[in-house]
Amino acid sequence: MNPLRLVTTFTLLALTACDARSGGGTFGGFVDDAATDDAGGMILDAGASDDAAASDAPVAAKDVVTPPSDIVTAADIPTVTPRCGDGTCDEGESCESCRADCAFMCPPPPDVPTVRCGDGTCSEGESCESCRADCAFMCPPPPDVPTARCGDGTCSEGETCSSCASDCGACSTGALTDPCPSTSSQGPSRDCGWRLGTPLSCSPGRATMVGCSGSSGTGSLCQPAYGSCTGDPVMRVCPGTTPCTAAMALTPLSGSFDDQCGTCPSAYVTCPSSGMINVLTGDYNSNQPTQRGTCTAAAR
Repeated sequence: MNPLRLVTTFTLLALTACDARSGGGTFGGFVDDAATDDAGGMILDAGASDDAAASDAPVAAKDVVTPPSDIVTAADIPTVTPRCGDGTCDEGESCESCRADCAFMCPPPPDVPTVRCGDGTCSEGESCESCRADCAFMCPPPPDVPTARCGDGTCSEGETCSSCASDCGACSTGALTDPCPSTSSQGPSRDCGWRLGTPLSCSPGRATMVGCSGSSGTGSLCQPAYGSCTGDPVMRVCPGTTPCTAAMALTPLSGSFDDQCGTCPSAYVTCPSSGMINVLTGDYNSNQPTQRGTCTAAAR
């Protein structure tokens, strides 16, 4: 045998033995389909045996990641609905929509002036009736108040026979106390046959009861009795302390200067600003004996 061929043969045998020990060798880049079993026998289909072994091997389960139980997800967080007045200035709330929650970020409110009658401004809620001082520019002019004027035919308060004879008549006390002619009309409106009385005091502007009810009649103008009365007298109440004509006399508010309490006079009058009245008395008709009488007047 050729020595070179012998060396080559041993080399091939050695390589084959090494590949057998590794479970199926390769030679020169080619797969060796022949393998030996534990007893040194040849396994013809080493590839099939490998596939069977691979199919019998357990398959590793894939790892499943389970989140820890203490992790809070978005679905677990409750949804809070913003509500004005809950103490939190939530998104969507503002100074205009909820000043109660957002006051810390709101500018201070402007000063609101207090409406006051007499401040020179006709504010909302003020009117001609409630505050003419501020709203006069939009109010109609007040109605004309008649001014007492001498010559207007009325003997107004403040006018007398001395200051306005045309309205109040001439000052002639002599004519007032003179006996009445038999042809003249009688009663409380005459300007003759009067007896001068005594001035009485009263409260200015207040209703004052004047008369001489005696014990006649019923009602508040007659009872309890005041003054004294006999027969059928009449009276006239003059403002101030001097006698007056019929035109200057006070007008009764109620009652009568003639027959209020039986045949005796009693009436309410408004006390003049002077706080004094003068009461004239006389017969209803001095020419008729049955129509004569006396009256001592009083005021209360």
